[in-house]
Amino acid sequence: MKGGNKVENVFDKHCVFITSTGRTGTRFLAKSLSKMVEDCYAVHEPANVFIKDLKKWRDDIKRFGFYQMTVGQFLPSKSMCKLSTYRRRGKITDEKAKEYIKGLRKQILEETKESLYVESSNHLHGVIDLLGDVFPNSKVVFIIRDPRTWIRSAISSSVYLLYSKVDFSFLGMSMRAFHFKDDPYSMKWNSMSKFEKFAWYYNKLNTLVLESMKNKKNFKLYRYEDLFLGEKKEENFIDLLEFSTKFDDGFSRNYTFEPSFLKKKINSALDEYKIPHWKNWDKKKAQILQKHCGDLMDMFGYGKEPEWLEKLNSDYKEEYA
Repeated sequence: MKGGNKVENVFDKHCVFITSTGRTGTRFLAKSLSKMVEDCYAVHEPANVFIKDLKKWRDDIKRFGFYQMTVGQFLPSKSMCKLSTYRRRGKITDEKAKEYIKGLRKQILEETKESLYVESSNHLHGVIDLLGDVFPNSKVVFIIRDPRTWIRSAISSSVYLLYSKVDFSFLGMSMRAFHFKDDPYSMKWNSMSKFEKFAWYYNKLNTLVLESMKNKKNFKLYRYEDLFLGEKKEENFIDLLEFSTKFDDGFSRNYTFEPSFLKKKINSALDEYKIPHWKNWDKKKAQILQKHCGDLMDMFGYGKEPEWLEKLNSDYKEEYA
């Protein structure tokens, strides 16, 4: 272990921020790092309302206040989710966004006695490129998942509220195509199916993150499958631990990798899915997803299976064969 515990400015604390589209094991990572890394406080989506977890909501009301955990959730100054969406829509300046980020995390950092703070949250996507400015001793991890398994998990999850009955458009909590004037689907949004809206969201969020984090030195990307499913998942998870515990200024924290953690399922497996596995999709569904996510699938090595290529038209077959 290297590096002192005291910092004069709470924003100088060594931090690791993990984010994604959601449904990529972010809750599991917070649990794992808090157990594996010494002197580490790891939290999943702090100061965020979980409709399915009223105990957490009550605890957060006591910690952060009634206003922030109720009405404040719809304000960019009190909600990281709303702030990310507002910034992506261009409704807030970068300087104001940084001010809000500080306001949203000052109390948590002041209360964190551990020398390493880890936050795992899909709500950070819209401010991901500002985190290094606000937290100079920080690192950022982004996780991307095969859009075919992601969309199945996301649509089926009862806690993933994107475009659900409570995600009202007028609240502005989630990005929509008509928020972006130059988006080719802005005029088609209302006629798009929920499946296609999810495919659009996957492409939009991941593309914006990749563009904004290009050439950032404090940034590292992992595929969900490489961390949790592949033959080298243990090796890749250790790489994540190495990246998260060793900083350029010499600060480091020891960790103990526990392979048994990777066998545990936290917020990852669902008993029932609302849509079938992609192998059982019809051609129309496959082509809709390919239309929106094809570039990213190609970039990260997804969609090379013969069964998938057969579902696509001849142009796709030639391009991806």
